[in-house]
Amino acid sequence: TRSFFFSGGSGVTPSVRALTKSDKNTTDQAHAIVKARWGNTSRHYFNDNSSTKTVVSTAYSSEHSLLVVGFSTGLFGLYELPSVSNIHTLSLSHSTIGTVSINPSADWLAFGCPKTQQLLIWEWRSETYILKQSGHAYGMRCVSYSPDGIVVATGGEDGTVKLWNSQSGFCYVTLPKSHTAAVTAVEFANPTVVLSASLDGTVRAHDLHRYRNFKTYTSDIPCQFLSMAVDKSGEIVCAGSTEPFRVCVWSVQTGKLTDILTGHMGPIAGLAFHPIRGTLASASWDGSVKVWDLYKRDGNSAPETFENGADVVCVAFRPDGNQLCSGTIRGLLRFWNVEDGSLICEIDGQKDIKGGRKIND
Repeated sequence: TRSFFFSGGSGVTPSVRALTKSDKNTTDQAHAIVKARWGNTSRHYFNDNSSTKTVVSTAYSSEHSLLVVGFSTGLFGLYELPSVSNIHTLSLSHSTIGTVSINPSADWLAFGCPKTQQLLIWEWRSETYILKQSGHAYGMRCVSYSPDGIVVATGGEDGTVKLWNSQSGFCYVTLPKSHTAAVTAVEFANPTVVLSASLDGTVRAHDLHRYRNFKTYTSDIPCQFLSMAVDKSGEIVCAGSTEPFRVCVWSVQTGKLTDILTGHMGPIAGLAFHPIRGTLASASWDGSVKVWDLYKRDGNSAPETFENGADVVCVAFRPDGNQLCSGTIRGLLRFWNVEDGSLICEIDGQKDIKGGRKIND
């Protein structure tokens, strides 16, 4: 570590002095610092003598003469200056500590680990965690509110499902036995059960009382699930796959595969249940939306089809169930009459999403 002094540039006396009223009219403290001349008054050396770790981040408390050093191995050290004697050392994770900070009283140390998306606050005197937050390691893929609006469930590219308090904004649990591939959809069957679909070919039901996976739903053949929906009663769960292009239907309680819906010519990107009836809408990259009646199906019944002319990426029913909205990859929203299948209106949002797209999207 080094101690510094600075003195003014040309026309300024070589010392730090209080600014007078006349000075403030012509310059400010920021300009004075920019024009200053810097030099060393003393030097203190820190050397860990290690070839396996490097210093990545540091924070210094001048009032308490404490230096915090974060290393590339996930280890941090607390040192007293100017002797650079080690006071405390702890390994927080296996990834780099990207940033560190000290609170004004120098009791709490904050650490950020970019790779693991961790935020940690450590009280070094009592050696306890004040706060320990961890996000999804590779980004968030999907999100869903609980029926009461208190809990938010998120699924990540890292295959984990996390639960967040919607009021505090903190993650309070990461569900165990999560997926081995990216989570593509999360839905609440009721306030105490959350379901997650994944590219690993499974749909998992999680108990929010004991935080355990109590049921796993699988297809009769290997596939990757891209979308999911749960009916209003919470008794039926459906998942759409990338290939083969079909929708699997299970009983939530028994876990039995009760039906397989086929007819799409592309991956099923979105599913939505009618808020009142037992019908299911499926949106596909083949440019169509199909509406299935799960309770009146027989070998000869065919779903009602709404053609959109472009890859459909999402679908939703109006709360009263009278209209169906489909969204295409071109930014076009189409509103359909559920009763007669007629097109009511369109909203072109291509210009709204154009700014967020890259040339190859």
